[in-house]
Amino acid sequence: MVRLFKRIIAFLIIIAAPAAAAPASAAEPDFDLTAQAAILVERTTGKQLYEKNGNKRMYPASMTKILTALVALDYLKPDEFIVVGAEKSEAPSGSSVASLEIGETILMENLLRALLIPSGNEAGCVIAYNVALRVNGVPEMEYNSAEVLFSDLMNKKASELGATNTHFINPHGFHGDNHYSTAHDIALFSRALLETPLLRTIVREKKFEGNSAGSNAPEGAKTVEHVWETHNELIMDNKEAYYTYADGIKTGFTDEAGDCLAASAEKNGVTLISVVFFSPKPGTWDDSQILFEYGFNNFSFVDVQRDNESLGQAAVNNPRLGDPKLMDVLSKGNFTGFYGNDEAARIEREIIYDQALLKKTEQQAPLEASVFEPPIDAGQVLGKVNYYLDGQVIYSGEVIAAADVCKRTLSSDFRYYLDLARKKFFQTDAVTFFAGGAAILVALIIILAVRHRRRKRNQRFTVYR
Repeated sequence: MVRLFKRIIAFLIIIAAPAAAAPASAAEPDFDLTAQAAILVERTTGKQLYEKNGNKRMYPASMTKILTALVALDYLKPDEFIVVGAEKSEAPSGSSVASLEIGETILMENLLRALLIPSGNEAGCVIAYNVALRVNGVPEMEYNSAEVLFSDLMNKKASELGATNTHFINPHGFHGDNHYSTAHDIALFSRALLETPLLRTIVREKKFEGNSAGSNAPEGAKTVEHVWETHNELIMDNKEAYYTYADGIKTGFTDEAGDCLAASAEKNGVTLISVVFFSPKPGTWDDSQILFEYGFNNFSFVDVQRDNESLGQAAVNNPRLGDPKLMDVLSKGNFTGFYGNDEAARIEREIIYDQALLKKTEQQAPLEASVFEPPIDAGQVLGKVNYYLDGQVIYSGEVIAAADVCKRTLSSDFRYYLDLARKKFFQTDAVTFFAGGAAILVALIIILAVRHRRRKRNQRFTVYR
């Protein structure tokens, strides 16, 4: 007995995405850095473009303050006022300072500026102390206890951000053997900072000059005029190290850590983050610019798929007379990824059709013979599309029908021939179409007559049983 139904094959189409010829592999840059450890990532995706000892433990110095600022905003509001207390004197000797004064009232937003622009270690102490008071709900406490509490919050925050090899023991980054991080983890903190509008604004500022309490200082408050200038020469247009696209983030230095820099730069809608550890000046600036140029020249956002773009055509089994035997297949959804030039050229596409929608065949058909069984509605999901890079799925979405595909019936055949006959009424070949329409009409009459006769027979059987 002939089998009517058998296993249906998915229709697979693998098409390499078009791309221009790529330069030497972006994964193998031909430069050397002076930094002992470094990393380069894209901000929105977090894609790692380059790394050198990216997970090696290093001393982060004042790059620590990136995380300090993030933790501060978890507990203190930018528009609240802080009164600087004796905790400012807990900054280690030899620290970089913002010249805050005991008894000074400072807007929290400006306390963050004191932390990030001139890299004030005492600003870190003030933040740590006030966060600890807020968390414990007490008016005062020993500074050492406050610093331990704040450090615990920092390490918890680091873990939440995905850090795997960071441990901080203070809010400012002054050297401690048990105070360490990695280029990978500092890049994570930098991404989080750039996602925070206030902090992103502050790290772009070259200079702050004004009253630290702002224009709405509480009545009777002690206010102080400050001038703070950044140490980040990449964003200073009067410095030789100035880099046009740079817009942050944080410098660092101790004898043990050497010169360090977490930097960001934006060009043509792409924001990159670089982190370099122990890169003696001018290597701090040079290494960062080398990394940025490498990133901007070899990577870009790629529109892998646009919504409603054509993915090709699929065959249709016995469509309505007059309709095409191929239907357009469209994508559903947009997907843009950040890739190296060489990576973009290796992206492959695969379409997998829903087997339940395909024509049932008596034997296994070749892939290209798979066809859809109508009816199919416009927008109906036909299957899915996968995009691969080096064998790994980078995106998966649905594919849909571009238009209705109607099933062929006797009624549709009759209408088809009737329409043709109307169009060709005054043409010599009209007889052919009238004959076709008449044949369909006769067939319909016969079918209706047979059905009527069967119905009558069934009624008699029911009555006399």
